[in-house]
Amino acid sequence: MKTYRILHIIGGGEIGGAEQHVLSLLNNLDRSCFYPHLACLTHGPLAALARETNIPTRTFPMCFPLDLSPLPSLTHWARQKGINLIHTHGSRANLLGRLSAKWLGLPCLSTVHSSLAHDYLSPWSARLALGLDRLTLPLTSGIITVSNYLAQEVALRGGRNIETIYNGQSPHTFDDPSQARHQFRKQWGIPTNSFVIGTIGRLHPTKGQIYLIKAAIQLHLKFPDLHLLLIGDGPLRQDLESELRLNLLPYTLTGYLPHAFKALPAMDLFVLPSISEGMGLVLLETMQAEVPIVASAIGGIPEVVRAGKDGLLVPPGDVTGFAEACASIIENPNLAKSLVRSGQARWPLFSIENMVSETEQVYTRLLDRSTHEPRT
Repeated sequence: MKTYRILHIIGGGEIGGAEQHVLSLLNNLDRSCFYPHLACLTHGPLAALARETNIPTRTFPMCFPLDLSPLPSLTHWARQKGINLIHTHGSRANLLGRLSAKWLGLPCLSTVHSSLAHDYLSPWSARLALGLDRLTLPLTSGIITVSNYLAQEVALRGGRNIETIYNGQSPHTFDDPSQARHQFRKQWGIPTNSFVIGTIGRLHPTKGQIYLIKAAIQLHLKFPDLHLLLIGDGPLRQDLESELRLNLLPYTLTGYLPHAFKALPAMDLFVLPSISEGMGLVLLETMQAEVPIVASAIGGIPEVVRAGKDGLLVPPGDVTGFAEACASIIENPNLAKSLVRSGQARWPLFSIENMVSETEQVYTRLLDRSTHEPRT
């Protein structure tokens, strides 16, 4: 059987949900059928992580979002490596990857991880990204979205041959949750008796941490032992920290933490207050850690967390709604236990094995189609 070479292209400047998804694919593909390669478009941690597992990796730095200067070296490298299919992740990767695939006469697959309209700090940048995506969408052979919500959004801007494949979560081992809880709290100076409400995510407007902060300020009036834990870094760090300092709310802002899921046992309640979310991979990690969930009823989140069963869902940006949902869990331990039990049964449905198998089936279809279509 022939082994096909698959080139994944992604920004790679940070480790978020899309980067975790790519690493999972790179490390779990059946290499006797699909041998992975990786191209990163910014210097960052992803390339080093990929090289640790012997994946051929190279960085082609883009100096700005429309920088096409890496295109010649990228196409040359892809030809040199004998690439059979290009798989893109994110706006910059879509631009260079789709053009490269067209130039090389290769099938191109794009995975959409999030809503482009909410990925940028400025409306102008978002409009530019959406415009470029519409222009290059006809160059794709297929599109994968990580939720049905995103599938509908991509279809509205002209996407075709769309398939939803949910992100898969590998099992995490929490050997001694109580010990992990104690160690993390000790390391960061969080009192043992505090009720910790936490979240993990990039400090970006789309993640909605400001709404969690405002809800926690309300909750602190009723629950004086409450402590807010924010894990992540990003462009809003200074603004969020300024908001926290204006109030008497006890808080910990860790910045970026590798393997942030290991902090989950230190939390009593996890909140994902996003105003836009493709799927929310961290929710599956939270279910594994047996921590109750409150999240926004937005994007792909309701496809992962069933409202009232696996967690409580709140309209995005509803500060009072978040405060009330959190209070109901704090005041009702039986509700918390019920949500945790349901989450424990829920998360295995989103497995790495399913994600990889379904993606390999898409590769096979696109490659079979490309070998039977005349090249133009």
